Amino acid sequence: MTPDDLPIPSSGETAVSLESPQVVTDEKDLPYDRILVPIDFSEHSKRTVSYATRTAVRHDSTIYLLHVFQIPDYVVTPYARRRQNSAEVQSHVVAAEQEARETLEAFAQELLNRGIKVQPYLRVGYPFDEIVLMANHFKVDLIIIGSHGRGGISRLLVGSTAERVVEHAICPVLVVKGPRPGAGSE
Repeated sequence: MTPDDLPIPSSGETAVSLESPQVVTDEKDLPYDRILVPIDFSEHSKRTVSYATRTAVRHDSTIYLLHVFQIPDYVVTPYARRRQNSAEVQSHVVAAEQEARETLEAFAQELLNRGIKVQPYLRVGYPFDEIVLMANHFKVDLIIIGSHGRGGISRLLVGSTAERVVEHAICPVLVVKGPRPGAGSE
């Protein structure tokens, strides 16, 4: 196909291409020694970890597997009408945190069994903040994060952790997109 065979833009204007030399990079130019992989234990987390695993194998990387345990705001906000006492709330939080720790360890063990270098971390806080803090602390070379594909009003109300990480991270971020709700299965 020659440039004359290309379709004409609908605007009627012609596009001009200034050919520039192709830059060929060797994978060794981009070492990914430390890869941060935040996960939330969803089904999509498995897909995200799969991408990270393939990248880690290629680059002989260490995966920093991160789960951020977020205590819901309503638990820590004192409501006068609530009938739960603080000991009851605390026991629920401790149990949920222990379950998260066990699930994180299972993810890490699965990677170790496959010969992947992995270091699991459980943090308590807001996911976006903790992801960026961990990336900076460990000076990671790449963050591989899943996106749940929220759209419309849901995205406006909830926001996107992945989007905020892309905006604020000091290293490259690979976003593994999930299926859009109602878009069918993969």
